[in-house]
Amino acid sequence: MTAIQQDPFALLRRMAQESMSNAPGLPQETETRTLWSGVAFRLGELRLVAPLDHVLEVLPCPPMTIVPNTKSWLKGVANVRGNLITIVDLAEYFGKPPIFANEDARLMILNNPGLNTGLLVNEVLGLRHFDAQLERQDLSGLDDPVLAHLNGAFLHDNVLWGVFDMKSLAEAPSFRHVAV
Repeated sequence: MTAIQQDPFALLRRMAQESMSNAPGLPQETETRTLWSGVAFRLGELRLVAPLDHVLEVLPCPPMTIVPNTKSWLKGVANVRGNLITIVDLAEYFGKPPIFANEDARLMILNNPGLNTGLLVNEVLGLRHFDAQLERQDLSGLDDPVLAHLNGAFLHDNVLWGVFDMKSLAEAPSFRHVAV
């Protein structure tokens, strides 16, 4: 029987078998991890991380002008690219020793419309990425006033990174009331 007189279904089956035997294998299914990213910073000995959308900018502390009759944790105001920014010493706000504006200290500008505020922190440690499945909610072992503004934490390399909610801080009445 010549190729022209072959059964068309047999020819199709043979072509399918040859195609399957020569076809490359399917790609391996890999499990992708969901990463949570934030701006990591140090406040005293605490390691904290703020969601990326809560921080507008990070910069060294600019020269500032003191504002009289305000609480001690409000360090003053500064002109940052034409915007008047209120500078708050975050450590002192929480009752910790004040931050000295040295080469490590940084100002984290809040991304909160209508509230031009920068938080002075001991050090900004850059971006940190955490496996979203490793988030821990139990922070009962910590006794710190910062806990009121934490939304969980991540444990990475035996370091607990608290997720700091800058929006809840900005909405706190004690944060908005700066006059003495």
